[in-house]
Order: sequence, then structure tokens, then C-alpha cells
Amino acid sequence: MPRIALFSTECAQLGDALETIIERHHDEIAVVVTSDVYATSRGGLLQQTYRNVRRSGLAFMTYLTCSFMLYPAAIHVDRLLAPLRGGRRTRRSVAELCEAYGILHIRTGNVNAPEVAAQLERADLDFIVIYWFDQIIRERVISAPRRAVINVHAAFLPHCRGLFPTLFSALEPGTPFGISAHLIENREIDAGPVLAQRTTSPPPGRSVLFNDSWVNRAGVGMLDEVLADFDRLLDEARPQPEGGSYHSYPERHHIAQARREGLRLVTLRDFLAVVRGTGATDADGHLPDTGRTGQ
Repeated sequence: MPRIALFSTECAQLGDALETIIERHHDEIAVVVTSDVYATSRGGLLQQTYRNVRRSGLAFMTYLTCSFMLYPAAIHVDRLLAPLRGGRRTRRSVAELCEAYGILHIRTGNVNAPEVAAQLERADLDFIVIYWFDQIIRERVISAPRRAVINVHAAFLPHCRGLFPTLFSALEPGTPFGISAHLIENREIDAGPVLAQRTTSPPPGRSVLFNDSWVNRAGVGMLDEVLADFDRLLDEARPQPEGGSYHSYPERHHIAQARREGLRLVTLRDFLAVVRGTGATDADGHLPDTGRTGQ
């Protein structure tokens, strides 16, 4: 049985996917590392808010607020209401899941800090699996697992490398929604050889936040297959083709384009749907028509 460290970011987009991954693989997961998005070493909440509003506008800041601030609050309210519902929970936090399964949980604003790298080395890992993590890992962390670092990126690579991939998948003409698993071999962003890919089709007319959650949940079954058949997929892994695209934070003209195309960043309806789960399943991740199984 492999030993895995799961790197992710606790946010609305990832709640459904993370809970499913941890429940399915809790016997294999030794460590879960979550990013402290608003760590003071990364500028803190006020400084980041100022930068985001100045660069991307208030609509994008609302999207981030729902993603990273209202979502934890919703989990807290759900926990308080659970006794009134016979203990039934809508969604559990990463900390709660790790406590339930006896998994070490590390929350950090700097995954490359020596003390974090040392904990990963002591964990005797086979794999690091990265599932929507917002920090670039460096050589010491990359070398911590015996076998590989696998990154799951919510885009059909080489399209939409970088941040907020489902937003840019919607804005790029002819680019499908998709999710890819690739190797991380160095500090290049979303650039390693592809192990597996899936396309997926969120319901039309939903917001970026909903699409984020849908695409990430649709990729969980692909991750299961990568872990179960890693050696074969490693043999078949291919470098990413030339071209593609890379995007960092959206700028105001990207948000204006989304508005013109009728794409909303977040709605109350979609925030509540994401907290509950969008309804996406493993079956919503489709093999692309390439003639090669798993690619």
C-alpha cells in the first residue's frame, strides 16, 4: 500500500473533491498539507485584498471571498447545526477528516520551509499528490517521495496552465473543460509529462465557482486510476505538446470579457450548490477521443 502526502487548498471549489479523496484513500494518506492562503508571509489578508481588487476588480474579490472565507464559515455553521439534524453533516473540514482518520494535517504558508520538508521526509512517502495547491514546491520537497510527485490540474493541458484554469478554459475559444494528471519534475508550472487526462462538461449557465467544483470532483476517478496503475501510465507518459497557454491572476479585461459572454464568477445559488456538492461524479470525467486509453 503506497504512502501518500496530499497537498491542497481548503476552499469551496475543493470541498467535494477533497472529502471524496480523503475518504477513499485514508488508509494510504499519511499527511495532508493545506495552504494557508492568507499567511502574513504572503502579504496577509488586507494586502492581498488590495492587490486583487486593484488588478481584477470587486467581482473577482467576491469570488475569492466566497471561495476562501465564506466556505469555512459555512462549514462552521453546518457543524453547529448538526446536532439538530441527528448529527448529519453536509460537508466536513479537512481538519475534521484528518482527525477522524488519524492523518497528520499540516497547514502552512510556506510548504518549502525546512521544518515542513523535514516532516515530509520523515513520513516515508511514495507519492506526493497535489490537487489545486497554490504554492510552487522546490527541490527538497520534490525529492521527498520515493516514486513521484503527481499534480492534478483542472484544465486540459497544455491549455490553461497556471491559476484559475476553469475561468480561462471558459474564456479561451475552443478549449474544453478538462482535468489532467502530470508529473512534477522541477519548478516549472503545470509543465510535466501527462499521465492521464479527462474532459468534462459542467451544466451550462453556471458560474465559475460551480465549474471549479464540478471539474475538480470529476477528476477524482482519474486520480484513483493513476494511483492504481501508475507504472503503466508512467511508461506511457508523454511530454506536453508545444504551445498551449499560461494564465496568472485575471485582469480587469478578463473579467469584462466574462461579463460580456454571460459568465458569472459566483452566485448565491452556486455557492450553496458547491457547499452541498454539485452532483459531479467520476462518470463525468470522460476519456478524450485520442485513441489511447488513459490519455
